[in-house]
Amino acid sequence: MKKNNTEKVFSKKLLSDFSSSLNLDKRLYKEDIDLSIAYSKALKKIHILSSNEQKKIEGALKKILKEIKNENFNWKTDLEDIHMNIESRLHDLVGSFAGKIHTGKSRNDQIATIERMFVKNTIIELIEKLGNLQKEIVSKADNCIDIIMPSYTHLQRAQPVLLSHHLMAYYEMIQRDKSRLMNCYQIADELILGSGAVAGSFYNLDRNFLAKELNFKRVNSNSIDGVSDRDFIIEFLSSISISMMHLSRISEEIIIWSSEEFNFIKLSEDVVTTSSMMPQKRNPDFVELIRGKFGGIIGNFISILVTMKSLPFSYNRDMQEDKKPLFDSVDEFSNSIINMTHIIKKCKFNKVNLENATHGNILATDLADVLSLNGETFREAHIKVSNLTQDLKKQGKVISDLDSKELKKLLGIEINLKIDLMGSINSRKLKGGTSLKQVKKEIMNAKKLLKI
Repeated sequence: MKKNNTEKVFSKKLLSDFSSSLNLDKRLYKEDIDLSIAYSKALKKIHILSSNEQKKIEGALKKILKEIKNENFNWKTDLEDIHMNIESRLHDLVGSFAGKIHTGKSRNDQIATIERMFVKNTIIELIEKLGNLQKEIVSKADNCIDIIMPSYTHLQRAQPVLLSHHLMAYYEMIQRDKSRLMNCYQIADELILGSGAVAGSFYNLDRNFLAKELNFKRVNSNSIDGVSDRDFIIEFLSSISISMMHLSRISEEIIIWSSEEFNFIKLSEDVVTTSSMMPQKRNPDFVELIRGKFGGIIGNFISILVTMKSLPFSYNRDMQEDKKPLFDSVDEFSNSIINMTHIIKKCKFNKVNLENATHGNILATDLADVLSLNGETFREAHIKVSNLTQDLKKQGKVISDLDSKELKKLLGIEINLKIDLMGSINSRKLKGGTSLKQVKKEIMNAKKLLKI
């Protein structure tokens, strides 16, 4: 009998823990309380709550908000979610009329609304953090305006560019990330409250008033879609995944550039670690962690897609699982942005090594361009310069080893072959090119947008 009782008690606890979402959704306490305050005002407008009752409820809800902020709130684990915990405490503070707050409102439209509020608030914070990262990138590009480096395709040296031009490529990626997040904000900016459990509200609620109180631009048109929709989270996690992929790509370059083989960049001591065994090592752990965290974030995105893919309309309890991937991705992404901002701010570039890396055949394309401007087709010029590099390779030489006279002789031409690194860079003067003038314009425009 004892064993059976123990199993019975254990089974009840197991079931309770399994169905509870409190440990996750209590993070939405501010949004939940803001919603309830606004809803109490809407209930007063239709005379469900008296003016005195509404004032008492609003005051009690603000008291609960302070209790939670100050960590003085007694979370009841036998109540499965945040809504029931707050309503229970509200009943303690104002008495039985606290139950009126649930009139015409379901947890279905309540959670769909506060999650949208959370996503919107979080997007504003993330955009600000991405803007701070952009400011450090632009500042670094501005300070390194005269440093020349090789660009790469297929991780092979390609053409000379300004380091600042390369850094501003990071800025452009992040600018698109901010645009995607703003699009997510627009998608989430729709009030669901008033949709009820599925069929809409029986009560004559002023939904436009609620939208204004809760800072929503519009009111949803279909109650079934409203309570069953999590597209706004899917869109949000998709945008976070893309942006995190960008941070991972930047991390990869920093990892490569900080290696002894490249030695293009030196990271600050607070973002590297030594080996537990090899004392000479300075491992780029923080950028490696940013690169590594992308796996979890893309996993979260896939998780919410898989959760939603086969659900019939409208609300299903499976949707309770949307918070794990949402909160985890927000936290990991936010921390990664902050750390990347610090890494960029504190790093130093090795000008000598960056410019030395341009030695070789990096001006081959410029040679072909000059030949094509002097009568040869570009295809012919391309073949001629390619053959030249192959012949030089056999001799243990590269184009950088040759002077103008040697080049003329080897190519069998009588044209001016005055080509140098800065000349090559400044010849790329169309918008989007690496010329000093264009990069300065790009930096100036970025500063205006970022207000720095």
